[in-house]
Amino acid sequence: MSSETRIRPGTTQDLDAIGELWKEFMDFHSQRDPHFTRSADGDEAFKTYLAGHISSGGSCVLAAERAEEIIGYCLAVVAKSPPVVAERDHGTILDLAVTARYRRQGIGRRLYETALAWLVEHGMHRVELRAVVSNEVSTAFWKKLGFKAYIETLFRDV
Repeated sequence: MSSETRIRPGTTQDLDAIGELWKEFMDFHSQRDPHFTRSADGDEAFKTYLAGHISSGGSCVLAAERAEEIIGYCLAVVAKSPPVVAERDHGTILDLAVTARYRRQGIGRRLYETALAWLVEHGMHRVELRAVVSNEVSTAFWKKLGFKAYIETLFRDV
């Protein structure tokens, strides 16, 4: 049994395992902000959403696998800004998660670097993402990789 982590394209056979990671990801966020409390069937909706990305040419779904277990995933897409800016095409990282027991081992970085290479192959010169500011783990991770804030999203409960 190998302890080597392999980054590979995600497949529809990975949906259940990635769905479990997604639940862990959302529960981690909901501990920091109740807005992220997942619905009872949220994981099924996410798996349907992810299956659409797996079959799309404009999406990159990656799985991090160790000893035949999915321990992380990343979802990145080719996106377009509105036609009010000169350079409309950009990459967006929608999700990147590594299960808690494998964090801080470079797996998230490898997922990111693989997604970045895919985005560059698809002609992207800019990568954007949204990070939850109450998630100190992800904000530190993304800043370490060179990301910086350029738009602030504000909210208000009413």
